[in-house]
Amino acid sequence: MQTPIDLPGIKLFSLEGRTAIVTGGSKGLGLAMAAGLASAGARVMLVSRQGEQAIDAAMDLMDHYGLDAFGYACDVTDLESVQRMIQAAWVRWRRIDILINSAGINIRGPIDQLTASQFDQVMATNVRGTWNTCRSVLSVMKPAGYGRIINLASALGVVGLADRTPYSSSKGAVVQMTRTLALELAGQGITCNALCPGP
Repeated sequence: MQTPIDLPGIKLFSLEGRTAIVTGGSKGLGLAMAAGLASAGARVMLVSRQGEQAIDAAMDLMDHYGLDAFGYACDVTDLESVQRMIQAAWVRWRRIDILINSAGINIRGPIDQLTASQFDQVMATNVRGTWNTCRSVLSVMKPAGYGRIINLASALGVVGLADRTPYSSSKGAVVQMTRTLALELAGQGITCNALCPGP
């Protein structure tokens, strides 16, 4: 039988009792981060345009970690839809501690072969969607005096790569939005940070 390893600092990373919303949570990085949160003890809400995928993923997390998890269909580009999503989390938990904005899309191609509609589509999901969720969750986090917001940006938000004008523009905007919110919310118990995965 193995002897348990004593890790005195491990409780610093416990999220027991905390709640988290993860947009884009039904697959990819969003689902991986939701699983990480659940493994640390957090209750999680997985948000996706594909509600059935979010529900299935949440059921898998519940089965694996034995914690409350649920899926929710939401279009983050629609402010009213986002506000209903925040309300659903509040009704279920009476608190929202963590928001991870992972919902995003990427349309690639040379600028002269892309349409304005494609550019707008990427900006709507990646920028307005992030803005909508940050704005809406503050209705819960500000009164609580606590919150952790993590926005998924990208290395392409700070360095260039050909054929990525919509995506790079959107992720650069997310980086600046995050910096601005970090200053705006400083002193209110709410932090805002960005993760910039590589291409």
